[in-house]
Amino acid sequence: EFDPLPWWPGADDSPWRRGPHRLNANAEFDLTLPAASPPPAALTRTDWLATLTGSAHLTLVDSVLAGTRLNADARLRHPVVGPAQWTLTADLAGNRVDASGQLDTGSGAADALNLTLAAPELARLAPLWRLLTPAAGDSALAGALHGNASLRGRWPEVSSTGQLDGSALLLALPGRNAGRLRAQTLQARWQLGSAANAPADLQLTLAGLSMLTPGAAAGPSIDSAQLRLAGSAAAHTLTLNAESKALPPAWVDALQLPAATGSQAGPARSLAVLRVQGGLVSAGTAGRAWSASGWRGSVQQLELRSSQGTAAPWLRARDLGLAAQWSGGPARLSLQPGRAELLGAALRFERIAWQAAAGGNPAQIDAQAELEPIAVAPLLARVQPDFGWGGDLTVSGRLTVKSSPSFAADIVLERARGDLTVTDEVGTQALGLSDLRLGLNASNGVWSFTQGLAGKTLGVAAGAVVARTTPTATWPTADTPIEGVLELQVANLGTWGTWVPAGWRLGGALRTSATIGGRFGAPQYTGQVIGSGLSVRNFLQGVNVSDGDVAITLAGATARIERFSAKAGAGSVTLAGDASLGETPRAALSLRAERFQLLGRVDRRIVASGEARLALERNALALDGKFTVDEGLFDFTRSDAPALSDDVVVLRRSAAASSPATAAPGGNAGNPAPVRNVALNLQVDLGQKLRLRGRGLDSGLRGELKITSPGNRLAINGTVSTADGTYAAYGQKLTIDRGAITFAGSAENPRLDIEATRPNLDTRVGVRVSGSALSPRVRLFSEPEVSDIDKLSWLVLGRASDGLGRTDTALLQRAAVALLAGEGDGVTGQITRAIGLDDVSLRQTDGEVRETVISLGKQLSRRWYVGYERGLNATTGTWQLVYRIAQRFTLRAQSGLDNSLDVIWTWRWQ
Repeated sequence: EFDPLPWWPGADDSPWRRGPHRLNANAEFDLTLPAASPPPAALTRTDWLATLTGSAHLTLVDSVLAGTRLNADARLRHPVVGPAQWTLTADLAGNRVDASGQLDTGSGAADALNLTLAAPELARLAPLWRLLTPAAGDSALAGALHGNASLRGRWPEVSSTGQLDGSALLLALPGRNAGRLRAQTLQARWQLGSAANAPADLQLTLAGLSMLTPGAAAGPSIDSAQLRLAGSAAAHTLTLNAESKALPPAWVDALQLPAATGSQAGPARSLAVLRVQGGLVSAGTAGRAWSASGWRGSVQQLELRSSQGTAAPWLRARDLGLAAQWSGGPARLSLQPGRAELLGAALRFERIAWQAAAGGNPAQIDAQAELEPIAVAPLLARVQPDFGWGGDLTVSGRLTVKSSPSFAADIVLERARGDLTVTDEVGTQALGLSDLRLGLNASNGVWSFTQGLAGKTLGVAAGAVVARTTPTATWPTADTPIEGVLELQVANLGTWGTWVPAGWRLGGALRTSATIGGRFGAPQYTGQVIGSGLSVRNFLQGVNVSDGDVAITLAGATARIERFSAKAGAGSVTLAGDASLGETPRAALSLRAERFQLLGRVDRRIVASGEARLALERNALALDGKFTVDEGLFDFTRSDAPALSDDVVVLRRSAAASSPATAAPGGNAGNPAPVRNVALNLQVDLGQKLRLRGRGLDSGLRGELKITSPGNRLAINGTVSTADGTYAAYGQKLTIDRGAITFAGSAENPRLDIEATRPNLDTRVGVRVSGSALSPRVRLFSEPEVSDIDKLSWLVLGRASDGLGRTDTALLQRAAVALLAGEGDGVTGQITRAIGLDDVSLRQTDGEVRETVISLGKQLSRRWYVGYERGLNATTGTWQLVYRIAQRFTLRAQSGLDNSLDVIWTWRWQ
């Protein structure tokens, strides 16, 4: 019952302190060390063991260590003549280890070790593993391992054989926040030796390998991997094949060029292939000892690609000479001259060498490479397939980097030949490129960044920035002082649409002239930005802003808008304000619009006037203003493009490859992006000329809305009411007598109060809609109150239900089905609307001979109605002109089969 905790308490937060520990041990030993032996410090291990003879036996029974049940038996027997032999058997919570071996003590017998492992419940060993990984929690270890191994010989001549099988493995790596390693299956078989020419054969297979990082989602996983090592230490071949569902970011696919290989069926996967041939370099021998000072060989094949085969590999290289050295000085790694392909671009390098830091000296690198000419238009076309990129422009580059004795770099990316073209609605336009160059030069602590762009259509853009730092710095720090100039003259912004979404087009001319100062981390600009004839258009969305004129003054860390105006439709917009561009950026802008056309599509048109003020800071945005809709139209009768049903969820490849935990914009799961506080205070007056049409509704909209953002959530308050509105339902055009949509915070669920009636009836009958947008309540009503069948009869047929025939009853049944089916025009309604009529109906007359009559009608205004009726068997029809003087007083004129002038007064009693 020995508890070691009082003797070794450990740290306060250590898992060792949690225990529990209980050791029940028994030891028996009978060992002899001759008195004439030299002291142990003066003996080698073999000599000391040769003099020590006897036996020892240690047992642990019903013991507990860190809460884990422990039983063990260890034996040592060393006769006077012969090798020392030992055995060990341990059972740790159902996981068993059996080991045995012998040590040569001068008898000539070889050292040997045999090990057998049967661990079906590794999770029970998690408390012991947590002693090494305090931050791992309860899931420090899991899975099952089975294997055996044997070891023969004595270093430096040792050989080993064995096998190991594992399933559902989980291992918390030592160290805080080091993460956990997971593998579904593991299989290993090996035959290895330490001698230079000893046979080496290693086969390792992994499936479902992934890395779990604390506080984040699972990292990229490897579905399967096979590693094979064959040969010897002096000459061997290493082959690695891996497959993963994890795919590179979307921009990698965008930069890939098409390949000639065919596609492979099935979902896309990432494939990696590595084949290396070489051997260890001997550091010399002393007696039987052999040691390696490095490795020399070649990378015969290195490839990373997609299983689909529709694009070139992301990375490909062949026959790369590689040498590594780790003794006799600082560790060094060097590549012989070769060629590699990265994302379709070919990089040819003359030398690449790296040396580790040692003796107070920093790590060193020496590299020289060239980028072979690469076509630009195919890359841009993949990034923006709808923009219309074309042409034969190719760019090339070179790179030279050397970090010792002082850091020096010369990196250039420039135009080799050709030009770019852009095809849009107007036609194809060449950029007329004559110069394109990006350069970086660093020498003796002076860093020079240069940019140059010239084209007949683009104009000219040039810049140069110089930063001065220490000669050994590998990159300027944020507080490094800089100086430079920037000149930009764009003849046509339409060719600079790389940074705008597809479908949007820019136009106009822009000129910028500025000097650059300040620090590398916070540059300051002094100069002007002048633009004329600026335009933004998107014909699909109905946006067409033109005649933009802008002048901005740059003064160090501030910018001021001298003038900014643009036109759209018959109106204009102006903008004024200033901004601070320093470490705490802010902007204060004011906007004024006068009959400015925001949207100009046939079915969506908005013209607005008003003023707004915008205050923008690093973590806050405040927008305050008032706008009036001068005129507008939203017509939903022109149906939108076909779309998937609401119950279909599409997982994009870039989104499926990442977890929602890492999808925070501008941040990650461990360091999320800061939330910007948004303060809105907008008042919107719908004016007198805003109209909504579609889904059977045709009405003007009136009212005022206030848009705010309490707690960074959008809120709308106010009431929108209808004016001169009609609603087509049940084959009739109903007049909207009252329509009010009240917003009280939530923009998605306003309150409804709508009442629509059928005009020109003696009985007032219609539809009332109440409740909320998410849970509306629809019911029929009448004045005076009648039965539901009579309400439906008056609404659909225009008369009471008395004497309804089978045809009328069927019509009412269809109307009731329509009431349950919800919104949307039927085929009859679509035809009626297409020919410009309000009523198209068939009916049968009463009497013994039932005649079929077709009726056409048009409501000219609220009181005037014109109609035409004709029986299918009649030779002529009847025209009607109806004027409704009051609810119960109607004037009707007929001409045709019957000519009459009627004055009708209706009196109803209950």
